[in-house]
Amino acid sequence: MKNLLQALMITLLSFTSFASYAAGDQSTKPLYYVIEEPFTINFLRQSEEKARYLQIKVALKSNDPAILNSADSNLPMIQDSLRILFAEQNMNTVKSIEGRSRLQQEAYERIKAIFEEETGNSNLEAVYFTTFLWQ
Repeated sequence: MKNLLQALMITLLSFTSFASYAAGDQSTKPLYYVIEEPFTINFLRQSEEKARYLQIKVALKSNDPAILNSADSNLPMIQDSLRILFAEQNMNTVKSIEGRSRLQQEAYERIKAIFEEETGNSNLEAVYFTTFLWQ
């Protein structure tokens, strides 16, 4: 009976520890802010007068809810900064994987700088291009 009681106590303590561990994981779950409006850039000037377009949808990732809440209030500034960045590109750059990666990194740096300047919080983890179409 004593062994059965000890086994039962160990089992209960295991479940309690596991539940605490699982609850801790949920609090660090990444959060996302999706910029609903896609960015559409006309590359007519940069593509020898051929009609060329780039369309990008952007999502932001952070474990800090405050940073994503501030994304909404700073959305016009973020959108303007990204439109300028995307318009500075050319088709040869964005067609390559390396060019796309550099563009994604530059978008991350610009948005993070906006958060730092406007809120003093730069806990942005990543910027994702959820749609990336060029033609």
